[in-house]
Amino acid sequence: MINKFKKKFSGGFKYANDMVFTMGATVVMQIVLQIILYPLLNRCFGESITGTILYFMGIVYIFPQAVGTALCNTRLISRKTMDTTNGDFLGILIVSSTVCGAICFYFGYKDDKDLLFSLLFALFTIVYAFRMYALVEFRLNKDFKGYFVNHLLVSIGYLIGLGIYFLCHFWLVIFFVGEVLGLVYSLIKGNVFKPEKATGNLMKNIKDYSLLLISILLRDGVNQYDKVIIFSLISSNLVAQYNAVSLIGKSLQMLINPVNTLIVTYLSEKGSGFTKTKFRKFTAICLGTGVLFLLFCQIATPIYIKLFYSSFYDEIIGYCFVVNCGLIIGFVASLFMATIMSQGKTTVYTIIQFIWGGLYIALAYFFTKKYSIAGLAGVSIAVNMLKLVASIIVARTTCLTDNNTNTEPHTLNEQTEIENE
Repeated sequence: MINKFKKKFSGGFKYANDMVFTMGATVVMQIVLQIILYPLLNRCFGESITGTILYFMGIVYIFPQAVGTALCNTRLISRKTMDTTNGDFLGILIVSSTVCGAICFYFGYKDDKDLLFSLLFALFTIVYAFRMYALVEFRLNKDFKGYFVNHLLVSIGYLIGLGIYFLCHFWLVIFFVGEVLGLVYSLIKGNVFKPEKATGNLMKNIKDYSLLLISILLRDGVNQYDKVIIFSLISSNLVAQYNAVSLIGKSLQMLINPVNTLIVTYLSEKGSGFTKTKFRKFTAICLGTGVLFLLFCQIATPIYIKLFYSSFYDEIIGYCFVVNCGLIIGFVASLFMATIMSQGKTTVYTIIQFIWGGLYIALAYFFTKKYSIAGLAGVSIAVNMLKLVASIIVARTTCLTDNNTNTEPHTLNEQTEIENE
């Protein structure tokens, strides 16, 4: 009895410790970006410059982030059915990041008309994709302390880059310094870039990667679509205003992302999943957390805008509830989507993302053009609610170990007990 209690306590402590490090990684980066960097840029250089930077970083958070994250998750879920090596993924990463760099070069030249900027922007996106994939090193080994240090170094690099920017007035340097520091740390700390012979599972990996890439492109495209659509249809000034009113909600998303990281990391192991009771508890916790997050947004958003963006407080504060309501519903849905991904159900995961993303992009364009931010927020609420309902239903049918006949450890706690033994 005592040994069993110790094992459960040890397992719970491990999860809590990992959660602290993953959330800490997100928090430190968001503090640097949203409390220091963007408000300072807005104060010193104005809404137009800040809005332009947010637009280009929105492109970064769509394409190279999708490449790195999709390949990282592909390597994690591949553990369910096969053994893999670095050689199974490095070729995919090189080809994908090169294509991604070409796409980002196009966007850079189309919107800035500067060849040097476009080339450097493309190079930056390749570095970013490699850094995002390199996080698999820490997730495979459950080294979330290293995961935290990586994000801390990136954040410190952003601050160093910000100081350089005030001297050279070339904004890419802000983010370049941070991403290079993070990538160098991954190279020193791990070996995911070490050449190894492939196992011959290339086509299976490409299939899973392609499905996840499409899904994450849609997810991140929708998450950044607000900046792109507002920039294109209205103005760069309104991009900065929308960023301010959605900042607290999106920062809470950053806190949910570490939970998704842990869900995929742990549930992608062989034999892991939920019992019916644990899934009901998981659902109740997710929905309850969403309500608490929305209440927090209603309190924190007006305070944040008043402190850091008081120049347009009256223009934007009326959109606080509808904007954050749509965001929070979407973030709760992402928790259930992570459970679906963790089980290797890449096809059904992609179908849900594709329907959700297609509806959002089409409707958001029409309603933003007609009703501005109010239209964008209304579409977000409606489409994300549909996604939440669908993801709960599908997650319940794919993640319950009650329906499985394998004899491997089923639940997270059981898996932890075996590992501790």
